[in-house]
Amino acid sequence: MRSVIRCLKAEFFKCRHSALLYIHVVVPALGAVIFASYFRISGWDAATKISAYLEALAIALPFLIGIIVGTVTQSEYQAGHYQLILGTIPSRLAAYVGKLGILFIGFMGAIILALGIFYSLYQTGSYTLYLRAGGLLALTAFPIYMIHLFIGMNFGKGASMGMGIAGSLVTALMITGMGDAVWKYIPWAWGARFMDYMVLAWNRPALFQQMKSEFMSGIWITVICAGSLFIASLAWFRYWEGGKEND
Repeated sequence: MRSVIRCLKAEFFKCRHSALLYIHVVVPALGAVIFASYFRISGWDAATKISAYLEALAIALPFLIGIIVGTVTQSEYQAGHYQLILGTIPSRLAAYVGKLGILFIGFMGAIILALGIFYSLYQTGSYTLYLRAGGLLALTAFPIYMIHLFIGMNFGKGASMGMGIAGSLVTALMITGMGDAVWKYIPWAWGARFMDYMVLAWNRPALFQQMKSEFMSGIWITVICAGSLFIASLAWFRYWEGGKEND
């Protein structure tokens, strides 16, 4: 545990003067202000507005994760072909958990800003709706971060960014009827679909109860996949000898 904490501190010091801090602060804050300002003059009903904002967050996240993880892995490669995390830290697993942990902490901060600013400006919907939405976005982002770390460390920044663009497109497609039968088995679909269920639970609780079994099965699949990916990623990183930068 002490090794993990030291790695988290080291990752924080590396990131605090980089562009990543601004991405995690400026992008969610600006997006929340733009959406909240538009919705205050828009003629849509409240449920549609909130659903649109939460879906937009879910669609944007894979792309932003691709950029963030790609930037982080590129900096590690340029700093010594990953030797700083492979050769200078006694515990490889602590190094990986520290890297994943600081990325996820940054993500949580960005989600808190995105939802908190939107709620304070728009002031529609219950705060529990946004708390639950934020928790589900965090749950669904965790496996995506691990996938991107694997892609970025093995194939470079370009591959991570390309995966992020593809992930956002898949997320947008899975909101439509195309995703009705398969969304539970596609990680990039989980976030947007769960956001729709959260709005449904807030706006039409009786209808949500009829569909709750579908929602819960999606939750269980997400939790199991996230846990399995975490174990697999630890096993991979333990024997990983460094990737390549293709940019």
